[in-house]
Amino acid sequence: MKNYRFDRLQSIPPLPQLRDAGPSPWLPLALLLLALSTVFLFAHHDRDTFYRPGGIHNHVTLNFLAVAGNLSPEHRFLGFHHRSLNPDGSLYYETYNRFPIGGYLLIKLFILPFPDDLSAQIYSARILLLLAYAGAALLAYLSLCRLTGHRWIALTAALLAFAAPHWLYYNDMVSNEVGLDFFGVMLTFHGMVIFVQEGRFRQLLLKSCLALLLGWHTYALLLPFILIGLSSELIRAGTAASQPPLCSRIRAALARLFRSRYLTLGIVTFLFGATLLGFNLTNEYSHYRGQNSLTELPTVESVSRRLSLSLSTSPAPFQRSDLFQRDFLSELFHRIGGMSTPYALPPAYLNELDRFSGGDPTGYAIILGIAVTAVAFLGLAFVPHKRLWAALCLCGFCWMLLASGAQSQGQLEYEILFYTGITLAAGSFLLLYLRHPGGHRFIAAGSAAALLAFGLSSFQMSQYPPPRPTTPAARTQQLALADLSSIRSLTQGHTVSHNGDLPEIYRLMKYYFSRVTRAPAALADFIILPLRLDGVESLTPQNKRLFLYPGGPDALPHYLDQILAQSGPPLINAHYAVYHYAGQPHHPDPWLFYVRNQCQPPDQDAKFFLHLVPQNPADLTRDRWPYGFVELDFRFRHYTWSSRGRCIAGRPLPSYPIAQITTGQYDPDTGPIWQGEFTLPPEKPPAQ
Repeated sequence: MKNYRFDRLQSIPPLPQLRDAGPSPWLPLALLLLALSTVFLFAHHDRDTFYRPGGIHNHVTLNFLAVAGNLSPEHRFLGFHHRSLNPDGSLYYETYNRFPIGGYLLIKLFILPFPDDLSAQIYSARILLLLAYAGAALLAYLSLCRLTGHRWIALTAALLAFAAPHWLYYNDMVSNEVGLDFFGVMLTFHGMVIFVQEGRFRQLLLKSCLALLLGWHTYALLLPFILIGLSSELIRAGTAASQPPLCSRIRAALARLFRSRYLTLGIVTFLFGATLLGFNLTNEYSHYRGQNSLTELPTVESVSRRLSLSLSTSPAPFQRSDLFQRDFLSELFHRIGGMSTPYALPPAYLNELDRFSGGDPTGYAIILGIAVTAVAFLGLAFVPHKRLWAALCLCGFCWMLLASGAQSQGQLEYEILFYTGITLAAGSFLLLYLRHPGGHRFIAAGSAAALLAFGLSSFQMSQYPPPRPTTPAARTQQLALADLSSIRSLTQGHTVSHNGDLPEIYRLMKYYFSRVTRAPAALADFIILPLRLDGVESLTPQNKRLFLYPGGPDALPHYLDQILAQSGPPLINAHYAVYHYAGQPHHPDPWLFYVRNQCQPPDQDAKFFLHLVPQNPADLTRDRWPYGFVELDFRFRHYTWSSRGRCIAGRPLPSYPIAQITTGQYDPDTGPIWQGEFTLPPEKPPAQ
């Protein structure tokens, strides 16, 4: 006996026969655009807080902006973070050339009108990514309209999928790898839908090549679509052969194969992608001037790690066999479960942003993720255009298998966005199944609920993390932004020595000075230090957090001597001496300095633990409540200045009162090597 619901489901009319769009066929589209406008309305518009702190949001934004900012005909459009002056006078380029050039060019186009306003550049690039996010949602809606035959169902499914916590958190992260890349995926999918329904093959080729200009994830959508299409054509050709012998069936299948548009699509997109990658490799190889072999190029090493290939000496951080381990699968389905619930909806254990606070995957979210995935794949049996739905559902899993080296838990935070096809398909299938017993009123109520959930999710995400403009961290960010702008105006065209791996807001230096040539301190025209030293004139006396000093062969040793002289005797004198810099009235932030006078290369890789117990427990973040201290563990080379065999690592301390400090050196295998505890001297009352 047939199930009338599934029987009706299989007879969905194509888009031209739609009669269920309500009073106006344009109303669902207008409501979708209205909902998407809220992400621009509630976006962070404060130029002094131009990215969301936490996670890898800020790091990825600054990374791609630096590469896009350096893109120019002068360097033959090589993608690089910065260039450094070596001691022998040669230039070294730190390349990041692994992605197609189209995404970088788009970012460059948006930041080009603001050559001297760096905060405006970042803000403009974020607007581009929000436009890409809105464009992907719009393309998803248009594709679902054609596949489901119901505009209101398409509206509801698209809104619920793009109201996921990860989408609303990462939609303004400046990156070729997420927003622009996924826009390309949805552009290709829309081309696939029109090709299957109307036979327009040239537009599919054009959309696929445009998508590949933006990123490589389009291959994860093309691969299942091409393989499923070729398989179905071969099966039909074999069964339709007029002569029964096997050889005639094989000949018919091969003839059909070589005439197949799916094969043409695969060949054209492969050659186009190979051309893009070949341009990157040729450009990179010419800049290194033969110093590196082809397999030693940074792009080749990155590709080999991502694809888990042995093309270079660099080991892959994540192997393909790890994809089927319990820990990875539980993490994967937990995130799919979190993406299946709009950010504004309870319960809290499905709120995927709790993962950013270090929470463990919950069983409820894992079960939901497995259920949503099962609905998406089981529903393929009851809908037309199965190859389209299957390609959409398999997109994330294909990328997981192809680029297994990119599936570490850190990257899975935003790579999970390419599983959006599962939530789109599962939502569409459930709504199609329920529209018969519920009727049009049910669908209308679902659309209204989806609009409300999207708007609330967009608003609530604008409050994450809670805006605290008066906190010391926010104030430090605003001051550092002004400092970087004033320093950059003085260093244009000169060589600069600075530590590019300083924490938190100082990572901005990677972008702000991406077009300034770095140099060793002895060869630099200028030196940047995060301290204003008494008795030493700063070139930027108006600055608050970062200061510019004249460079030269003896400049840095002199400045380091001044720092230690103003710090007093060491609080700990072990393999490394630990000094406390209490600050000055005009620069009150305290620092700890770790000093090694006879510094050897292994010392640069030393690991330290630094635990701070605040006087006021309210200064602890929620994830540190069970421990009772703030953890600032670090690696020595990330915070160091070196000169004449001596290394000094500076670690800024929080501005709130600290009751006790425990610090020391440790080995990950054997534990602590040495450690010590001390309390800081009481703060002096401010001068009247």
